[in-house]
Amino acid sequence: MRATRKRLCSALLAAYLLFSLYAAYSVFLRPRRPPASRGGPRQPQRLAREHSSLGNEEWNPWEGDEKNEQIASQQRYETNLQMLKNMKSQQEQTDLKVQIWGKAAIVDKRCHVCTKYSSSSSLFYVGLYLWQHILEGLLEPADVPAQWREGTIKGGKTHFSFITGPAVVPGYFSVEAENVVLVLNGREEAKITYATQWLNYAQTLIQTRQLRHVAIVLLGSEQCNNEWIHPYLRRHGGFVELLFVVYDCTWVNEEDIFQWPLGVATWQPQETNESFRIYQDALLQSDLTLCPVGVNTECYRIYEACSYGSVPVVEDVMTPGKCGNSSIYHSAPLQLLKTMGAPFIFIKNWEELPAVLEKEKNMSLQEKIQRRKKLIEWYRHFKAQMRDKFINILENSFLPNDKGG
Repeated sequence: MRATRKRLCSALLAAYLLFSLYAAYSVFLRPRRPPASRGGPRQPQRLAREHSSLGNEEWNPWEGDEKNEQIASQQRYETNLQMLKNMKSQQEQTDLKVQIWGKAAIVDKRCHVCTKYSSSSSLFYVGLYLWQHILEGLLEPADVPAQWREGTIKGGKTHFSFITGPAVVPGYFSVEAENVVLVLNGREEAKITYATQWLNYAQTLIQTRQLRHVAIVLLGSEQCNNEWIHPYLRRHGGFVELLFVVYDCTWVNEEDIFQWPLGVATWQPQETNESFRIYQDALLQSDLTLCPVGVNTECYRIYEACSYGSVPVVEDVMTPGKCGNSSIYHSAPLQLLKTMGAPFIFIKNWEELPAVLEKEKNMSLQEKIQRRKKLIEWYRHFKAQMRDKFINILENSFLPNDKGG
């Protein structure tokens, strides 16, 4: 019994020694395997590399937010840029492009009792008055006798281009807009023949869909014999939508036919610089400028006097022809100027002139200066009103958004 107990104790002691040896081996001598990566802490090698990298630049804890803000800012910039492009595209679609063909050269007959400085050799260009005086556009080259002159200007929603000169011939220039204003001379048969060539050319462009809209600025007959243009007007089955006509034409209705001012004359080299200077000085030094009736009551001298502040003394008499009857058209003649409140002196008979001159003697210098300023300001306002009216009429008639087609 005693021997058996001794053997059991020896066995337990041996087992304890073996366990202790195994534990010591596992803790101190057995090699360890690296733990498996399960998304835990970064490995020492990666940490070392990142630590080395951070050593070269300062760590920014808001770097991610800044990158997101940069991306958002770029997106906003691109969005705004696209919006601007869309707005520009829409603006271009709503704008009107009009080309003016100013090929109407007009012989200046002037008033029959005008001075020698108003010689019949002068040429007047309705197109130049429209472009330079009403629209206030420039032309290149500035040399008047040039074979080809052109210019561009923006007014309202309308982009205007203008061409003029002897080289502007039907079919021999570029048509750069679907909308055209054609300046024509209808004073006499030879001019009418030439004008119809332009109208036929424009009609061909309409038929071939190179043009959409056509308006006419017409220097009409001084007796208002303008029936030749009837077939071309839309109201008579033609293609011309708008007519701006010079002189007191009874057709004027403020719907598709409008009265247009005669304007000033453009002096040519044969007039000589000296004669032009003398004429300018005469207007500048004259408080009054006499404007007798010629073939028509409306005379270039009226507008030239206004340009220099010399008050026109106008013979307010209706001339023979079809321009109207003053007993029916109470504001005729010169109804356009009268409607616009022209500060002129109107007389029915030249026997009234002595009374006018006597009144002038009693005016002070200051009163005359103020009157001159008033006239110049009126004329400036008159041209501005004609400009706005001209542009508004074209836009209301030609822009599809305003007319529905």
